[in-house]
Amino acid sequence: MMLPLLLVGALWQGLFLACEAEFYSSVHTMTKVFGYEQKMLQHMQKFVADNQSKLDFLRARLREFEQERTEAQHWGTAYFESPLNQYLLSKRLTVDWRRVQNLMYADTGEKPLERLLKLRQRPSMPDASELEGAIDGLLRLQYVYRLEAKHLAKGILDGVNHGTQLNSEHCVDIARLALRDQHPRLAHAWLLEAKDRVFQDPKLQPQILALLVQAKAELADFRGVNDTYQELLRIHPASEEHARNYEEFMRNHAVKAGLYESKTIEEHAPIPEDPSKLDEFEAYRLTCSGHSRLTAREERHLRCGYMTETHPFLLLAPLKAEELSHDPLLVLYHDVIYQSEIDVIRQLTTNRMARAMVTLTNQSTVSNVRTSQITFIAKTEHEVLQTIDRRVADMTNLNMDYAEDHQFANYGIGGHYGQHMDWFTETTFDNGLVSSTEMGNRIATVLFYLSDVTQGGGTAFPYLKQHLRPKKYAAAFWHNLHAAGRGDARTQHGACPIIAGSKWVLNRWIREFVQSDRRPCLLWDDSLATYAQIMELAKNQETKKEASS
Repeated sequence: MMLPLLLVGALWQGLFLACEAEFYSSVHTMTKVFGYEQKMLQHMQKFVADNQSKLDFLRARLREFEQERTEAQHWGTAYFESPLNQYLLSKRLTVDWRRVQNLMYADTGEKPLERLLKLRQRPSMPDASELEGAIDGLLRLQYVYRLEAKHLAKGILDGVNHGTQLNSEHCVDIARLALRDQHPRLAHAWLLEAKDRVFQDPKLQPQILALLVQAKAELADFRGVNDTYQELLRIHPASEEHARNYEEFMRNHAVKAGLYESKTIEEHAPIPEDPSKLDEFEAYRLTCSGHSRLTAREERHLRCGYMTETHPFLLLAPLKAEELSHDPLLVLYHDVIYQSEIDVIRQLTTNRMARAMVTLTNQSTVSNVRTSQITFIAKTEHEVLQTIDRRVADMTNLNMDYAEDHQFANYGIGGHYGQHMDWFTETTFDNGLVSSTEMGNRIATVLFYLSDVTQGGGTAFPYLKQHLRPKKYAAAFWHNLHAAGRGDARTQHGACPIIAGSKWVLNRWIREFVQSDRRPCLLWDDSLATYAQIMELAKNQETKKEASS
């Protein structure tokens, strides 16, 4: 499906506050936007009916928009599981409809125009930042999963064809944002793809080449810059700006040897052979993409089975447990929440979702590190939430009386949450950013998966080299703190970006208050040494004693 060529003039207008409308960070809210377009189509139809002699351009736009909508209705909610379709819908609702609005300014058809303007000016309508959020989500998918621009442009996401293609202009839009966000490799790939598709709109060629010069310069491909400048001046010889820039480039680089040396530009940087050289984000990214994982030898000590120890009822209905890490403890429970409970949860969260924030040193703020929408609901609001907490108590053998409120989250286009720890630092406590400090730190987390995800959306534990793929009705459980009470950095984790689909999760964060009888301290400080290290030390000391005697 090749979409009409459209001009994107959207500029960055800042991030939304959590209380404001936002759509790209949640598939759930993205579907609501679709209803606005239906009303806009109705107003446009009335306007065309009142202006039979209007330019045929309006009728053409109407047919194109209706064709897109018919296809979306045919596919149903699956249509929104493709981030490409979500991006194109955002673009239609921002740039394309603004064009229609401008064309409709006339003495005739004032009523439908007035209704259209009123609808577009609603606070809940998408704006330019939605379009940028959608593009940012696509770039995140490309970067984290090491996808190729040529496949994305054809609608192929991680090997799956979603049937939507991007044209040359779309590729330029994405490349421009990639350049702005310091991703020259990705921008270079998108510009090459735009150049291959420029036959769709030849007037874009000078713009593509000018951006390609910028990308190649940032990648130190000086021969490529030289060749691109020459091509640009051949097709646009009257441009004084391009000629002046080329002269300045030659003055600065003519004497450099690299000017005449070819340089191959890979779309993605090579993966370091030494894992210890990876920074935290790189480790998270490679765990999401599957390049960092446990070997068979590392997995051989892990177990799975039925758990019955924490409550007598489990003798009748044991929990299906899969151990993913022994130290620190990470367990995946299967089939521990029911569809009827999920249905109640979805009703409780209706019209209550807002953009998620992250807690920094001095404040909580909206950040691209976390693109999802969340809401908190107290367990007292519904008996189903209390039932879930009783089940969590059985799963964790921890006291749930002072757990935080239930947090529900929905992830949208490229939705993710970068690497982080669930436990609070001392600075966070000192700056008053933790509620109910008397309840202590988060001793453990239980993460319920309330939906399957078509592609992507796993939970990555870089240190443990574990990647948990979302499985509906399952729940992950891990200890955030050492038994000594200090935060365990090995539990750093992150939500991998959604490639296609919608991800719903429930977080249960359990505080350490009244847990001393459930998880007592050990005889040593386990934040300084593991049990295996203690046993190895004792064995070595015993060996030394035997040797001396």
